[in-house]
Amino acid sequence: MRCFVAAWPDHATRQSLEQLLAPLRAQVPAARPMQARNLHLTLAFIGELDAAAATSLAPSIDDLMLPPIDWTVDCMGWFPRARVAWAGGPTNPALEASVNAVRTLLDALGVAYDRKAFVAHVTLFRDVRAFASSGPLAEAIPWRTEHVALYAAARDERGPVYQRVGGTA
Repeated sequence: MRCFVAAWPDHATRQSLEQLLAPLRAQVPAARPMQARNLHLTLAFIGELDAAAATSLAPSIDDLMLPPIDWTVDCMGWFPRARVAWAGGPTNPALEASVNAVRTLLDALGVAYDRKAFVAHVTLFRDVRAFASSGPLAEAIPWRTEHVALYAAARDERGPVYQRVGGTA
């Protein structure tokens, strides 16, 4: 299972991000847009875990009891090498504290994860060859986290879906 720890947005945040996605589709017709149900903020990317390890790790992530993260999405950009277009914004103390808490827990448990510097962003499109919409948003999107949890990538009849491991969301 490809696993990651993510801050999952509340409904209002998800709707605002979905509205941001819609007009951009024509600019990147060959790219794969993220489905609104999958929009999230990755705090730590773990990668492959077997089902037993993921099921064992999930309660430890839940037990962190991180407070809701308020953040502002105020710009768009892209990672050319990864071919990913994103929406993001500057970190703040609450977001940094949550990232540090998750990574400290993973270190304590001996769980390997991608140690790249954290860049606060939400992936909007994959397989992007060029992205002309980089820059500030006309109107910032307030982000409110519904919860932080361990997620795994799966598939259903609508395509990729990120499912909470051992949880209800």
